[in-house]
Amino acid sequence: MVVIFLINMKNFIRFLFFVSAVWGIMFLAQMIVYASLAKAFNFSWPYWGLTLGMLSTSYLIGSVIVRKFHNKFSSFLYFVVATWLGVFLIIFSVILPYELLSLIFGFISTQTLTVLLIIALLVSTYAIFNGRRLTVKEYTLPIKNLANPVKAVHLTDIHIGTVHQTKFLERVVSKTNELKPEVIYMTGDLFDGAVPIDETILAPLNDLEAPIFFSNGNHEEYEGLQYVRETITHVKPEMLENKMIMHDGIQVIGVNDRQSHKKGENLRSILDSLSLNKDLPTVLMYHTPVDWQVAREHGVDVMLSGHTHNGQIFPFNLLVKFAFKYMTGLYQEEGKFLHVSPGTGTWGPPMRLGSRNEITVLHLIPE
Repeated sequence: MVVIFLINMKNFIRFLFFVSAVWGIMFLAQMIVYASLAKAFNFSWPYWGLTLGMLSTSYLIGSVIVRKFHNKFSSFLYFVVATWLGVFLIIFSVILPYELLSLIFGFISTQTLTVLLIIALLVSTYAIFNGRRLTVKEYTLPIKNLANPVKAVHLTDIHIGTVHQTKFLERVVSKTNELKPEVIYMTGDLFDGAVPIDETILAPLNDLEAPIFFSNGNHEEYEGLQYVRETITHVKPEMLENKMIMHDGIQVIGVNDRQSHKKGENLRSILDSLSLNKDLPTVLMYHTPVDWQVAREHGVDVMLSGHTHNGQIFPFNLLVKFAFKYMTGLYQEEGKFLHVSPGTGTWGPPMRLGSRNEITVLHLIPE
């Protein structure tokens, strides 16, 4: 009992540290923007520190409210604060270079700042529109020992919950059916984790016209894997948790996201336990694009991942590149493939800038 308490306390302290760090970064960024605008346009907010503090916390508060009181008002509030977060990040991205140049060269230009703000708002409008679009990307992958061609679709990071709901999922299903795939691989973060969702919201998945295999992402872990298991049983996707099945002559493996691994468990130990046949074509669904070398060593021909969102909003895709060696698109080594989808939906700000919502078609052909 004492051990469990200490573990929970340790996780709680980590959570508080993370929230405090994020809040501090947001507060500093908003202070920079406020100071730049106040200096250029000669104004001052009363209680500006309190105002910026509340704005810095708005997304966190909105997330808590929508989780606790899930209704139309809380969903709208979450949409507003999530959109504001994205818009602010774009505003900050254009004002920071201006402020740095202003400090170096000692100039203040209300005209320049006005133009930058207009550009930021226009770009934000485009990003909101782009966050609703669905695009299709196609690749051809020659696979060793594959008997017959297979047309597969890769979906991931749809994030059904607060921003993306049944209507968006219906669009994803309709677009996918138009492509006429023979199999659909879904690699996690179907659940957003912001609000509890049930089988009625996921019902459009039953209209998909091909077999669907689903593996967990980190947001399924946040939602609660047991809850996810119970919900998925009511809809079409077959959930593969550290499990392998045969489908059309292909070994299809679903491995839980690394955040769901038990102590001492990792991709290598899980693949070791599955007794794979390296003479058969193999597809691995693994949410986070890491440990591809481990997958290759186990004979995995195609590893499918998501998670990165390709940064979702520029310039943050530049930061994501530091965290992930394989960020988006198709990679090939030693005759093996890794496909990292930029995601089919969005998380947090319902916006895309320098990235896109993608449904990926993979033409698997005999080598």
